[in-house]
This record gives sequence, C-alpha cells and structure tokens, in this order.
Amino acid sequence: MIIELVHKLGRLADSDPDRVGASDRAYIKAFSDAESNSDTDQGALLATAVGRPNLAESLIYLNRRLDQDNLDPGQPTGVIGVIVRLAMDGLWVSDILDATRFDSRERARIVNLLTALTRISDNQLQAVLEAPSGELASR
Repeated sequence: MIIELVHKLGRLADSDPDRVGASDRAYIKAFSDAESNSDTDQGALLATAVGRPNLAESLIYLNRRLDQDNLDPGQPTGVIGVIVRLAMDGLWVSDILDATRFDSRERARIVNLLTALTRISDNQLQAVLEAPSGELASR
C-alpha cells in the first residue's frame, strides 16, 4: 500500500508540466481527497506508518529526499515544499479522524492555497519575508 502511494506520487509529479513544485503538488493531490482519506485503507496506512515504520520506509525516504532538496539554502522557496507537505499531512490525519471537518468549499480553499504556495518565486517569498507585519495585514 505504501509503495503504491510512493509510485502514485511519482506518476503525479512526472505528469505535471511545471517541474518547479511538481512533487509538492503531487503530494497535495494524493492526500487532499477527504472521502478516500477517511476510508479504512487510509487508516491502515496511518497505523502502519506509526506502528511499523520499517514498512513505511519508502515514504519516509521520499519525504527525507524531498526535505533535503527543499531545505537547500540555494533555493529559498524550497522550504515552502516542506510546509506544504506538513500541512497536507495534517489535513490527511484530520480527514481520517473527521472527514466532515471541512465542507467542499473550505477544503477547496485550503487545497488551492497550498497549491498556489508551490508556485511562489524566490523574489515573491523575499518580499513577503521583508514586508513589515502591518503591511502584510493591509494587503
């Protein structure tokens, strides 16, 4: 089950025409469906990953490789990929515990924002980081 998930992530990333952020958008797609995330297979996947991490090695390895790429100091926006995947992990677990937490409009808003974050340029990120907090609130 976990190996198939890793393969699915690879296929989704490979099919994305925009290479920058493709792995992160694949992660979003794979983990953003509340209905499929709340079924027993997803619960079993979570239980396996927590209870028997050796069985989840391929997913752990994939995340560590992506983290290493994303945390490269030469690519400032890469850290956004880590943040997006952590947010998707949280949404995924939330779906397993309560698939009705967000309605379809709320879910789309969350997923669309996370997807948009994968397209932020280094210059855009720098502008956000340098803006005074009051200036960001007024935008």
